[in-house]
Amino acid sequence: MTTPLLELIRCPFCRAELVESGEALRCGGCGRTFERTAEGIPLMLHEGLPGAPQKLREAEGWLEKARTEGWYEPDDTVDAVLPFVNEELGWDDLNWLANAHSFQKLLDRYVEDARELRVLELGAAKAWGSRFWLERDCEYVATDILADSNIGLGRGAFYGDFARIQADGEHLPFADAAFDLTYCVATLHHALDLTQMVREMARVTKPGGVVAGLNEGVRGVLRPSENPEQAGEKELGINEHVHTVWTYIAAFTRAGLWIRGLERPDGLPPQPYGGRLSRIPAIGPTVGTLTHLSAIRFGGVSIYARKRAA
Repeated sequence: MTTPLLELIRCPFCRAELVESGEALRCGGCGRTFERTAEGIPLMLHEGLPGAPQKLREAEGWLEKARTEGWYEPDDTVDAVLPFVNEELGWDDLNWLANAHSFQKLLDRYVEDARELRVLELGAAKAWGSRFWLERDCEYVATDILADSNIGLGRGAFYGDFARIQADGEHLPFADAAFDLTYCVATLHHALDLTQMVREMARVTKPGGVVAGLNEGVRGVLRPSENPEQAGEKELGINEHVHTVWTYIAAFTRAGLWIRGLERPDGLPPQPYGGRLSRIPAIGPTVGTLTHLSAIRFGGVSIYARKRAA
């Protein structure tokens, strides 16, 4: 199934419908115009949006980081097996281990019938997630602040034909309740306003639908708010934050989301607090997981939730 793009997207300023205007899109409400890239990707991260200058600077920072560190040029061998590079290519990368485990759990446990769903991914980058949804006959939409052809949405053409939109997660250009599943991987901690981004994810998701934030960095409750490992990215203008697990829980709860699972993103037990400690039926995670994530210096969390029925 494929829904015409103009039926899904809305103006990120006033949420009015958009119309074709030559090679661009024009808002029928406020009259703003949104250009497209050569690949046809709508550029909905308008410079007039709150926080847009910081987000556009961040996009440039990612390009600078990729070029400096030598991973700007695309590698078909790597991209074809993302996120399972450890398993498929013999890597030993803890971040990709967490991405892979969290994403596989989303597929296996929280999407009971992962077919013919409409799926939205925030912070999709190259949109490697598309291949898993497309093979399940789902309608997949990828968003990111980076539209670059090598490490951003432009690279998504490598995986197939699906909708790609440059957009800000705190001002999503979509109609209310448009998606069955909305998720992101290592993206929420880049938000300028975490609560607003989670609220937007909930807004565009249907009642009863799944909202998930996978492999997000966390810090212990009494730990410093600055993670030294983020210093280099901050110097490049990349928006980095590290929240406590309770900050994430509060953001999801305030957005009308019912947390169904919360765990370390790598799937390992929350030592030394795991094992036999009981679950909390109201929100899902074990007492051990919450204790572990509250006490650690820095770590990660994956949160799986459902939007409460109207």
